[in-house]
Amino acid sequence: MLGLVGKLLALPYTLPAAGIRYCLNKVVEVADQEYYDDEPVKEQLMLLALQLEEGEVDEMEFRRREAPLLVRLREIKEHRKALLAEELAARQPDEGEGAGPRVQIDIPDELRG
Repeated sequence: MLGLVGKLLALPYTLPAAGIRYCLNKVVEVADQEYYDDEPVKEQLMLLALQLEEGEVDEMEFRRREAPLLVRLREIKEHRKALLAEELAARQPDEGEGAGPRVQIDIPDELRG
């Protein structure tokens, strides 16, 4: 009983802290999603290829600007693989019917329709 009274008396201090913690966790979650989103990098690569085709950049400039974008895409892919591995490691074998292993299939952009 004393523990409940103590919790009630501490609410004016613990409740704002919990709200701030929740907000900060959400900010970190959204920032993480945006940082590991591969769409902007793919768009930059497509724009760069278009600039090469239209003659706005030469082959050397294209390669110089393409390299960091490809490194970034590889980094995003590795991050996704690590998250998937963590998720699979955290799964319990008794999660219920149909809770088999999850498979990630990477399809090259050229084959997507």
